[in-house]
Amino acid sequence: MIDRWLSGLTLQAARPAEPQLLAHRRQHRARLERHGMLIFLGQVTLIGLVPVLDAGQQLTPGLFVIVALGLSIAAVWLLGYQRLTILLAAISTFACCWTALHIVTDLGFRLPPLLVFLLVKLSVVYLCIRQAFRDGVPGVQRIYCGAASFIMLGIFFAAIHALVGAFGFGHYALPQEFEGGRDLRWVDYIWFSFATLTTAGYSDLVPTGSLPLTVATFEGLCGILFPATLIARIASLPADEPK
Repeated sequence: MIDRWLSGLTLQAARPAEPQLLAHRRQHRARLERHGMLIFLGQVTLIGLVPVLDAGQQLTPGLFVIVALGLSIAAVWLLGYQRLTILLAAISTFACCWTALHIVTDLGFRLPPLLVFLLVKLSVVYLCIRQAFRDGVPGVQRIYCGAASFIMLGIFFAAIHALVGAFGFGHYALPQEFEGGRDLRWVDYIWFSFATLTTAGYSDLVPTGSLPLTVATFEGLCGILFPATLIARIASLPADEPK
């Protein structure tokens, strides 16, 4: 008798909480949809900053790196990974302080900040793709996350091309009309990365050497397979929209 009475009280106490739990889930889904749009707009804004910050310099401006890291960390937080946000923020702060203290006189000292940038970008790309395939995510959220991850993938490969070129693992040749006229700039790597990722291939920057060609090959494959598989899969998944 006592067990039945206690179980009845438990059921009665749980019933009023069900509408609140459902409302909480609906509210969470609405926030996710807005978060996907914010992540995508943040990446578009980052691309828009390229001509604003470009002054013909060879090295990537520090402000661009800080904004890129900040947007990536904000994306992790918006996706709901608070502990990972704190970890990536701490690592990024260390990398920025490393650079701000001018401990970059040698190429070897530039490697840790570059590796941190690659780690943060790759982590956000993975989390956006994972969010796109998560159950119960609205279709609009899936599209925003997929598009944002595609842009971040271009930035990620641009950093790899810059790392390969800076450390002498390969060479990126300018057209003959520019050879000897100017040095490679940081925007050249971004342009080459997105031209390869989108399979545009304007041939205004040519990678020479086995490693640059291999990186460009992998990027070209990602540019073909990404829309054909991920974006198509996101669009075909049933959207669990709240009623």
